[in-house]
Amino acid sequence: MSRRELIATIIVAAIAFPLIFIFTGAVADARARAREAPFRALLGNARFEQLMDGQGGVPHYLGASLRAPDFTLPEQGGGEWKMSEQRGKVIVMNFWTVTCRPCIQEMPTIELLAEITEDWGDVEVVAVSTDRSWEEAQTIIPHTSRITSLLDVDRKVVTQQFGTKLFPETWIIDGDGVVRFRFDGALDWSNPVALDLIRAYR
Repeated sequence: MSRRELIATIIVAAIAFPLIFIFTGAVADARARAREAPFRALLGNARFEQLMDGQGGVPHYLGASLRAPDFTLPEQGGGEWKMSEQRGKVIVMNFWTVTCRPCIQEMPTIELLAEITEDWGDVEVVAVSTDRSWEEAQTIIPHTSRITSLLDVDRKVVTQQFGTKLFPETWIIDGDGVVRFRFDGALDWSNPVALDLIRAYR
């Protein structure tokens, strides 16, 4: 290689390497922004930034430091549902009651979510009612529902184990049993942003 060719190679490398570095950084940033987009859309930029800075509390939760408590509750139609037996599935768990108007308004979107995710095979939509009887809960979630409906009459799971006091509240638990997300309040769980968020944990 001649001296002129060597100098030309060095100049090209000097120009190319920073460009490659900038391009790689831009791609990584774009991917990070794409992952963040559903969370920012649901939580708002300010609350998302707070959660990323470790500021927990209400409203909402975002992280990977909490493990869902194990519990067993009666399931609509008979039998029992146990959290520890759900490993490998993403659980979208909604806490609600018939006395909560936003819960009732939100429930059709949770039913639609259950219908959409039924074909995914690795997502289960669970609604835990804190009402006094199945008769009350079934006025909103009938036997024909695709939602897995549970009953927590004494609120030993909803309040004592999860700490929930206000409804509705929805938790997303990953296949390892780790709580990844909590949304406080009503939401359209069938909208594309919510679906993208759930897909992120599959």
